Amino acid sequence: MAAEVRHIRDDCGLSLQAVCNQLGWQQSKLSRMERGQQCISVADLASILVIYKVRGQERNRLLHLVERQDEPGRWILDSPLVPTTDTLMHLEAEAISLVNAEPLRIPGLLQTPDYTRAVMKADDVPPELIDSRLEARNVRQRVLGKAKPPKFDVILAECGLRRPVCGSAIMARQLRSLLEVADRPNVRLWVVPAAMSAEVGFDWPAYMIGFPRDETVVHLESKGSAVYIEDKEKIDFYHRYAAKLGKAALNPVRSADLIATLQRRYERE
Repeated sequence: MAAEVRHIRDDCGLSLQAVCNQLGWQQSKLSRMERGQQCISVADLASILVIYKVRGQERNRLLHLVERQDEPGRWILDSPLVPTTDTLMHLEAEAISLVNAEPLRIPGLLQTPDYTRAVMKADDVPPELIDSRLEARNVRQRVLGKAKPPKFDVILAECGLRRPVCGSAIMARQLRSLLEVADRPNVRLWVVPAAMSAEVGFDWPAYMIGFPRDETVVHLESKGSAVYIEDKEKIDFYHRYAAKLGKAALNPVRSADLIATLQRRYERE
């Protein structure tokens, strides 16, 4: 919730002082809210949203979130008008580390536009909304190229790389793009061999978003909804899950070799 409020203010181009002057607050009050050091009441959020001129469905979404901010995990229902990408984008912008385990698809931060379009068509996203969601995905991906990008560990299943959601040409370009991203110093790519995936239970995705002071949020996504988990015991479970997958995976060099082999195969098809 703190990240949501901070990003909206930044998008409006307003300083802490300017907002607090209008609300009659001490500047420290809004600052603590934006750093997550003070809970945001429904009344305070409603006042802030008036200053930021946030209305309609987006206002309702944020008020719903603030009502549930003390819960250890919260569901966000997706809709054509308010995709879950908004919240995810704000969290990624604050992250210092990312761990994404994906058994069936390429993670969103690493998808090429053609691959993303094919995934969205397969997921029955209305055609008129695809371009706007592609742009949102592009904005999310910029986090990996900023001045101080988060460390990003990507764990993929070999069977997912061999399971094209689009034509061979698109898959070849997608795998080539994966190899290019893997060359970045902040990115490590791990591939769990097909023979090991079942043994380690690699059949569901998980996305761990790490922040300073050892804080972590786990993002789980399914069609139509996403849940953000903040409960420490549950987060520890997902850390153990990622560690188990990492031990079963090929190291980054061998993983890159496997991806390059699959890329060449798709190019020949």
